[in-house]
Amino acid sequence: MYGDCTKNEVTKKLRTIEWLRQHHGGRVAITTVNGVDKALAAVSGQLDRLAPDFIKYAIPSAGTYNCRTVAGSRARSMHAYGAAIDLNTHYSDYWRWAAKTGMDPVWKNQIPMEIVHVFEAHGFIWGGYWYHFDTMHFEYRPELLPVALSTLPQ
Repeated sequence: MYGDCTKNEVTKKLRTIEWLRQHHGGRVAITTVNGVDKALAAVSGQLDRLAPDFIKYAIPSAGTYNCRTVAGSRARSMHAYGAAIDLNTHYSDYWRWAAKTGMDPVWKNQIPMEIVHVFEAHGFIWGGYWYHFDTMHFEYRPELLPVALSTLPQ
């Protein structure tokens, strides 16, 4: 659907959008397939309107399109399809960083749920919900969102 990044099929479908324009967040490249670019532009606009205290979590973006696999696997990352964004790593927690202690990673999160809910409203799932958590990561997967949210504790 998105193309093979190793054959330059994904880059032909990328669109550059302003990321948090009101806060000078820069530009990010995202796929136009399935309207991901429109969804991310809507997220950006909505995040731009949040209280200033929230902006530090989203700027700078830690990246969108990147032709790579998921770390430690052979599976393509959603970044390889241009359908994911990572937020500011300074405020992010990632299971591989936590696992460097030699113990099982213990879930941590600094990303405010207000930000998570903005992404979810536009079809993105949050990597902070995963056992192998990645709190900076949001990927466009609207088909999974109702299932993912229904499994969360009330």
